[in-house]
Formats: sequence, structure tokens, C-alpha cells
Amino acid sequence: MSSAYRIDPSLIPDSVCRACAKLKEAGHQAYLVGGAVRDLLRLPEGSGGKDFDLTTSAKPEEVIAVFGIKHTIPTGIAHGTVTVMVAQPGHSPLPVEITTFRGEVGFSDGRRPDRVEFISDLREDLRRRDFTINAIAYDPLDQQLHDCFDGLPDLKRRVLRAVGDPVARFAEDGLRVMRAVRFAAQLEFAVDAETRAAFAGALPTLRKVSRERVRDELQKLLGARTPSLGLRLMVQRSDAQPEADWGPEGSLLQVALPEVAQQLTPTQARLWMAMVDRARPEHRLTALLWPMRRWLTAHPQVLATPRALEELLDERLKLPLAQRQQLTALLSPLPVDQPQHTPRDAVSLRRCAAAHPPELLSQRWTLLALEAELRGDAPQSTHFTQLQQQLTTELSHKPPLSTAELALSGKDLLKELQLKPGPQVGQLLRALLEAVLEDPRLNTRDELLARARQHLANQPT
Repeated sequence: MSSAYRIDPSLIPDSVCRACAKLKEAGHQAYLVGGAVRDLLRLPEGSGGKDFDLTTSAKPEEVIAVFGIKHTIPTGIAHGTVTVMVAQPGHSPLPVEITTFRGEVGFSDGRRPDRVEFISDLREDLRRRDFTINAIAYDPLDQQLHDCFDGLPDLKRRVLRAVGDPVARFAEDGLRVMRAVRFAAQLEFAVDAETRAAFAGALPTLRKVSRERVRDELQKLLGARTPSLGLRLMVQRSDAQPEADWGPEGSLLQVALPEVAQQLTPTQARLWMAMVDRARPEHRLTALLWPMRRWLTAHPQVLATPRALEELLDERLKLPLAQRQQLTALLSPLPVDQPQHTPRDAVSLRRCAAAHPPELLSQRWTLLALEAELRGDAPQSTHFTQLQQQLTTELSHKPPLSTAELALSGKDLLKELQLKPGPQVGQLLRALLEAVLEDPRLNTRDELLARARQHLANQPT
């Protein structure tokens, strides 16, 4: 093993080494494999291993026999995977996932093999994996690497290359093409030309993949230091045409997020990718979907139908309800987006904050300022930045923004004004809130009672 490709054994959990030792004592082969090996080899640049999975020549029932049924969980036994709870002296047992060497036959759903065949050959097990850098096995006891498909040179060259025929790899599992663009962004690797050329044939298979799986890959991609390294691969047509010929049709983005892809001319694509790169981590998903704001302008029927955008986001990304609602509010056009309608005085800012969650307004104006900056519109960028600062200043005074923050409640109105429960109470509270938004100093019990009496006196009989 070359010193350039050396793994520090101390970085491998003792539970993994113990599991390997027990399998080898029983006459089986056992190796650390996958992303953990890749990341350990990339140190100090990489983050070190995370998922320490083992592959073994032992069949699932033999793994269970080695560790005992009380210490094993058949988490994926049909596909050869058993989770073993490895005893740790003085500590609670730790789980180690162990999978039998296997071959895979048929991928009719574009994601999982129709049939798994258990085998005894490490090379054949590594052959079924997606990329060469993920097809390196390591024996933590002998400290030997097994690199059957030249993953080590690819690591050195910073190249992502499919194992064997890339067309066949992507046809087996449509998610692999999304993993390719995600790894390109996370690892900051180039994609091998032959592997890149195979993206075109992967689109039909990608369409079969569940939206949850695609969403997970997108979210991991957004966590990269420079997401545009992956987004660029997604927005290009799959035959890698020059940037001038970028377009929505025939791209990975058209399959994953068609409403975003449809808005991206080459110029808009460059701005969009820069916006995602520059956005704060907590704002990146919104930035990813930001071009949908233009799409919504061209499709007003979506906004006109209650929950239509929220349902569309559910269809595309399968996000939790609260997140879909927040994204719907952020992506829907608002008058405050237009300079001529943007609130400038304290009263208008309070009204705006009462109608929309302040944190949503802050995120919205942050992204609008960033978009304007990237377009080269410095005055517009400054305008939205100042709005955000003004909102922060106004909110620091803690003005009441809802009826729940008024100095008296609906129960107070019922008692003091001898009212009967009904819609009138809610209408009265909203009228009082309007007055307090105009002047927060009015938010005292006596002042609000007086105004409530006056409001009732002015009502037609």
C-alpha cells in the first residue's frame, strides 16, 4: 500500500475492528467498504469516515450464527444485510451493519435489484458498486487496501468514474446519476467524460426513482461548500452541450425540478447557481427554488387555487407540511417585492410584519438583496438590505403584531362590554389591532376599552 494511500487505523471504531476479527476467526472474509474508506483516504482534506459498513463472505445466517441471535438485527436480510450489536468493554454495544458479498440481477423499478445472489468473491461484490472511489475495500486488521477498479488513482486525480460500463450502472439504479452530481459538489471532483456522457441514458430510469430519494440527494448537494459544482451538471443538457445551448429539455434538472428548469436561460442559470452558492445554508433550499417565482407569475392559476403551490412542492420534494407552507409563502409574489409598494415607514413595516412572519420577510428580503447584487443592481440590493435593517429595528421595540398581543383579550371584552360570544368579538379585536399597529402606545387596557366602546357606539343599529 502506497504511503499516499494510507489509512490511519486509529480512526476506525473499535467495534468495527472487533466485528471483523470475529468474522475472520470464524473463517470468513471481512472488509470495511464504501464511503468510509473513501473519506478516510481523503484525510486530511476529507472529514473522515462516518458510516463504517462491513462486507463479508459470510451469508446472513452465518453472520447471525457468529454473533448470536440476541446480538443481531435482520435489518435487510433479504438483501444480505444484518446489523450486529458489538459488545464494547465498559460501554453499551454499538451497531455495525454487515452485508454479504452479493451480485444483483434485474432492476425493473430503476432503483433496487429484482434478485440478490450471495457470492464469495470480493471483486464481484465491488463490481456492482456505483463509482470507483466507493469500490475500495480495506481490511482493518491486516491494514490492506483492495482496489480492483482503480479507485485510488481516481481519488488522486479527483475524478468521479463509474465502475465498469456507466450506461449499465445508471440503468440499474436511476438515483446513481443524482449521486454523481452530489458527489461532484461535495468532493469537488470532476466527472469522467464517459460517465458524464451516460447521463443522457439515465433520465428515463431517474424518472422511476421516488421523489423522497431525489429530494435527499438535492439536500445533500445543497450542503456542499459550492453546490453549483453539482447544479451545473444538472442544468446542462445531458449530452454536455456548450453553455450557450443550455436548456431545460434533456437535463437532470428537468426531471428533478421541471418548474425551475423551465426558467433558466444560460444567463439566468449562472445567476441562479451563484445565488445558491452565496445563500446562507438555511436559505439554500429557497434559493434552489427561487426561479419558481417567475414560473408562478406565468401560472397565476397555481396561486389562485388554495394550497396548489403547497401540493406542487409536496409532489416535487415530499417535504414536511410546515416546510412546504413556509416555501409557499416565500415563493408567492407579494406587493412588498416591488419598490413602489415596499413599506418604508414604521407603520407600514408593522402592518407587513403583522401579515407575514417577520423571519419570513427577513429571509425574503435577504434573498431579494442577494439576487439584485448578483444582477449588478446595487441600489435595489441596498434597498432590500435597508428594509431588513428597518424591520429589525422596529421589531426590537416589540410592537404588538397580533390580537393575542393586545393588552386585553376577547374574554375581557365579553366581561367589560357585556357582549355575547360571536363574530363581533373577533371583529372588534381586529379593529383594535389596526389602531395599535398605527400607534403601539395605544396598547393599554384602558385605552383599548375606550376605543372598543367608541367602535361599538359608531356601529349602525
